[in-house]
Amino acid sequence: MELQFLIRPDGSVDRSSIRVVESQPRHVFDSAAEQAVARWQFEPASGVRRARQRLEFQLR
Repeated sequence: MELQFLIRPDGSVDRSSIRVVESQPRHVFDSAAEQAVARWQFEPASGVRRARQRLEFQLR
């Protein structure tokens, strides 16, 4: 699956900006992925940054 989101200047993810761009199977892991990305922390920067991240889930 692929998500896009905004990273605030303090390095936190803007939860309201998280969007699922692509997922297969559709809607199965969307909520879990959004919750995970919302907790991510990045290096602080001078402005808002756009990010796009691909995630893969594996069932074992």
